[in-house]
Amino acid sequence: MLNDRSQLLFKKLMGLYLNEGKPVGSTTLAKCPEVGLSSATVRNVMSDLEKMGLIHSPHTSAGRVPTDKGYRFFVDSLLSYQPLSKQSEALIRQELSGTFSQDALMNNVSQVLSGITGMTSLVMMPNKEQGILSHIDFVSLGDSRVLVVLVFNDQDIQNRIIDLEARTTSEELIKIANFLNEFCVGQSLVNAKKMLIERMELIRNSTNEFMLSVIQATDSVLSDQIEQKVPFLVAGQSNLLNYQELAGADKLKSLFHAFEQHAEVLAVLDKSLNAQGVQVFIGNECGNDIYQDCSIVSTPYEVEGNVLGVLGVVGPSRMNYEKVVPKVDITAKILGTLLKK
Repeated sequence: MLNDRSQLLFKKLMGLYLNEGKPVGSTTLAKCPEVGLSSATVRNVMSDLEKMGLIHSPHTSAGRVPTDKGYRFFVDSLLSYQPLSKQSEALIRQELSGTFSQDALMNNVSQVLSGITGMTSLVMMPNKEQGILSHIDFVSLGDSRVLVVLVFNDQDIQNRIIDLEARTTSEELIKIANFLNEFCVGQSLVNAKKMLIERMELIRNSTNEFMLSVIQATDSVLSDQIEQKVPFLVAGQSNLLNYQELAGADKLKSLFHAFEQHAEVLAVLDKSLNAQGVQVFIGNECGNDIYQDCSIVSTPYEVEGNVLGVLGVVGPSRMNYEKVVPKVDITAKILGTLLKK
């Protein structure tokens, strides 16, 4: 706990450092009109704050900067977050509006979140295993070529052209489509795949090679949809160049490499999956020394109470949390409403 004087000086130091990114000296603090204390008194308070582990002196500088512990205290105890204005929320909704496939929507969210925060965005893709198969169709392309069409969640379409050993007719394809739609439509992708496998086993026993080959192709398209080739999206990496503490070549190289190593980033995002609301991870709390001088702000997005994934941003620890946290929060809520639609 800090007394009122210590809290005032610490909050003022944080404000100056977040804005300028430079160590803050006691003389600078003493000159602030709202402080109203002598330089000697300010130095004594700064010394106490340093002993508490909230600030430290980098290198030989006479000024002080916050430690990870100081950031944590500041974020948890001294900030009050205000919802975005209706106008700002409407602008985000407008940027995300339009007709998108799920993958296109996620890409758009990643770009928009990076743009409105000035950070690097991280958007975990939804768990596609829980997607719903809406429709199966087959289109004859002439001779023995067939277009397999699968519709997911009423909007996402996956298709593949297959070559069959024998020529087929539209009537035959309609019968197979009706057969599969009866058993699979309305099922989650995982359950639909199980039913396809069951159908294949039954058909193998009836030696209907033509139908078996069509269903195998359908299963292959379904498997591609379930398999998550890109577990999360990253956008706005170049934004990190705007922050001196992160703009060094070695630092950027390490961060970009971490973004490419899916396991490390997913470990951070997974911490938010079962958490309530926005989470702020500071420095080593992110799980790796690479993130020193960085913070990750993340939150789950959900549809009808079911958490589908996590989105967030990576930026410097001295980010403007009062502005960034509400933007991350509202973007997740808007994404949830769009996925529901």
